Amino acid sequence: LLSVVLRLGFWVALTPATAFLGLVVPTAMLIAFLAARHGVLENPAAHRRMLRRTAIVGISIGWGTGAILAAQNLGLFGLSRDLDAGFVGFHTLGGLFGGLGYVAAFGLLAARLSARPAGPGPVARALQATGKRSLTSYLAQSLLFAPVLCAWGLGLGDDLSSWSVALYAVGVWLVTVVFAVVLERAGRRGPAEWMLRKLTYP
Repeated sequence: LLSVVLRLGFWVALTPATAFLGLVVPTAMLIAFLAARHGVLENPAAHRRMLRRTAIVGISIGWGTGAILAAQNLGLFGLSRDLDAGFVGFHTLGGLFGGLGYVAAFGLLAARLSARPAGPGPVARALQATGKRSLTSYLAQSLLFAPVLCAWGLGLGDDLSSWSVALYAVGVWLVTVVFAVVLERAGRRGPAEWMLRKLTYP
């Protein structure tokens, strides 16, 4: 009975956040469709003003909501950690705006690098290779994160410190970048991109 009561309380707190998330994801997809239709990232130099505004506003909101979450994590509000679920909305909203902001920032960076006489350098080419295989990189990161950090796997997320988890995250990201560069040099798509195209255009 106690278990039922606890789960009902968790459900009541989580349902609004889940509904909010259900609105955020389609919104992000719609924005992505509109950006693709207008060639915003294909020709970022022609959309510098919009990209600059999006980067400033998006990253500011993303960092602002992150600061709220960090303050709660540090106990600066004096609230119980049992109330962390109430901050899911900040996390979700900040993720959407922060993600859009960083995409816009990378678009501005791409416009600047493309304008250079020498063209993109090795770091930019590595990022381009990763971007072309973003779905593969995302899935690979999930496979390298979840079994290692989650409780149902090795459960190291409960034992590692914040800096060691951050170091592991950077290492995982670098592995996906190297994998993307190897595929780029071989002239091959990412496995996930290949499968998606196969399923979409049989």
